[in-house]
Amino acid sequence: MNNLKTWQDRVFYQVYLPSFCDGNADGLGDFQGLISKLDYLADLGIGGIWVTPFYPSPLVDNGYDISDHCAVDPRFGTLALFDALISACHQRDILLVIDVVINHVSDQHPWFQAALSHPDSPFRDFFFFREKINNWTSFFGGPAWTQEPGGTTSYYHKFSPQQVCLNWSNPAVEHEIKKIFDFWIARGVDGFRFDVINFLTTDGIGEDHPPAAPGAESPHDNDINQPGVLNVVRKLCQHIREQGEFLLIGEVGTDLLPVMAPYQGPKLLDVVFNFNLGSQKHFDIAAIFAEMKAMEATLSGLPTLFFSSHDMSRMISRFGESHRDVSRAVAVFALQMTASGLPFIYQGEEIGMTDFIPQSVQQMRDIQGITQYQAAISQGMDEKQALTYALPFCRDASRLPVPWTPADAGEGQINVQTESKHSPSILNTYKKLIKLRNSHLSLQRGRYEYLTLFKQCLIFRRFLAGECLEVMINFGAPVANVGCGDGNPVLFGTDAPLLEKNTILIKKVNHENDPK
Repeated sequence: MNNLKTWQDRVFYQVYLPSFCDGNADGLGDFQGLISKLDYLADLGIGGIWVTPFYPSPLVDNGYDISDHCAVDPRFGTLALFDALISACHQRDILLVIDVVINHVSDQHPWFQAALSHPDSPFRDFFFFREKINNWTSFFGGPAWTQEPGGTTSYYHKFSPQQVCLNWSNPAVEHEIKKIFDFWIARGVDGFRFDVINFLTTDGIGEDHPPAAPGAESPHDNDINQPGVLNVVRKLCQHIREQGEFLLIGEVGTDLLPVMAPYQGPKLLDVVFNFNLGSQKHFDIAAIFAEMKAMEATLSGLPTLFFSSHDMSRMISRFGESHRDVSRAVAVFALQMTASGLPFIYQGEEIGMTDFIPQSVQQMRDIQGITQYQAAISQGMDEKQALTYALPFCRDASRLPVPWTPADAGEGQINVQTESKHSPSILNTYKKLIKLRNSHLSLQRGRYEYLTLFKQCLIFRRFLAGECLEVMINFGAPVANVGCGDGNPVLFGTDAPLLEKNTILIKKVNHENDPK
């Protein structure tokens, strides 16, 4: 790991590679495009990048169905270009974290193809083949079992039939997966993001789930968070850390804090994605505050601070008070930059991108949305009803290409070039807030002196090494600024008698234990 400063001190940026930047004019984002935008990210203040899968894939699930874990899909470039990306990142003091998908492989993966072709192959036990199946269901809809071509057995998959689950009770699986980590460590990556890590099938195929209540989704009592998962995660983390310092991030598929918290720890993952905070469907500062307090009380390490990703609706579309009202989104971003935690920005968020809403199933690319649409049609819905039903499941909303120039965006639409030149733009406000965080250790590692919510005004102080900063972010009706005119230096915002709606005020104050 590039150690000019550690991962705790950095602002991270998620790159959804297919739609980030097209470097060779073929209509698809790629390594060449990403390298061309590293100066932009460095100027923004970014210290780390998480890149979504770039491996060879049949693209049933946008690259999360991997057919070769130790190669680069030619659509994105070559291993030589990946090496150039690593080098270019490190030249700019940017860490590179890559996605690893170890719950399943593509049905085109050589392991699964060998299992299908040769009944006596050792790869047969890399997966789950059963004559008698249980009632477990796929998270994409429908059964979790698909009949083997030309046979009588069925194989198990938590997602699409083309994403075949690995049998983690087989030691050979763990051995092979460790070799994948070793391959990318040798190329110089700085960390890994473990996809749906709590979904690993470590304890085999168990009993049927209890029947679902009428109209309710099928339960998943036995197929995730199996008792053996934490032991596997512990062994993988130990294997990686024996080779150096790396940032290890877990996507734990839940928004329940008590479920995700056990995956984080000194011998486990450094951080987990806190969906309890980040995936709230509607803006509610009381709910956000409650989750901030709960994370402080529950987690053994830093929380993650994010409100958008490639798997969810964009923050402005969920939290904005109108289609193009970014003031609340900027206030939420100020929270990300000043609260205790590791912040992640999703590409395009910094210019105020909003959701894409498919107008037909033909405009959908996401397997989850398409599967739900087809299920609705099979249940007798017409096309309009099926589309309405499927849209909440569709993850295309946040996956449109980033508009870098007016030509990319279309007439009158937001784009990076225009936002860069417009002084009060959301992009330049993001830059100021990121610079503020990058300039103050108390915002990177400081502890809370207090954290409170007064009406809809979030107020907290963070202190470290003699520096104490007070942050006030008001999301509601005007409130009195009781510290107005106290002479303390203002770092961001205006020290006015009233804090108006979506107002941000950050200033230096004396720590309560410091001599006055």
